[in-house]
Amino acid sequence: MFALRSEPPATVRHLVCLDLVRSETRLDGLDHPGLDRRIEVCRRLLLHARWRGWEITHVHPRSASRASRPVAGLEPLPSERLIYRTGVSAFSNRAFRAAIKAAPEAELVIAGFSLSSSCLATALTAHDWGLPVVLALEAVLGASIGESERSLRSIVAPFVRIAAADELIDVRRSLHVVVGGAA
Repeated sequence: MFALRSEPPATVRHLVCLDLVRSETRLDGLDHPGLDRRIEVCRRLLLHARWRGWEITHVHPRSASRASRPVAGLEPLPSERLIYRTGVSAFSNRAFRAAIKAAPEAELVIAGFSLSSSCLATALTAHDWGLPVVLALEAVLGASIGESERSLRSIVAPFVRIAAADELIDVRRSLHVVVGGAA
């Protein structure tokens, strides 16, 4: 018999859901390649972060020209921080900077639909601050990496860790064999 049991996290993590809004799902009127897969990865990662008790911050762009309504299934809960960035990086918001300074040991896990300028700027700013940062691979880079994403990945790889979503979720660590009702 198998049972799921919550374990204390080996690493304190802070999930940053960066620009997971409807306006980011289309580029020049066309869908991003592999977008449905990326949305599903973001959903899995968000559900896992909630289950594990990670700090979660949703960062939406502040722009009068674009609506920032979240994609279905990626909406912030009332208990989760929602901030609006005015610059390229999430660090452009004072509340975000304060939250990050309050837990400097937390590893920032960035999830977005693509390795956009906001993901890149946020990751590099975190690195400049000396914070551990990881990009969720399948969320920010598609399975078939395009030439532009390949060059962006080569730029960011020396500074931040890039990890598969399954590595971050690692469900196997939460499975335990239970014999006769004893743990």
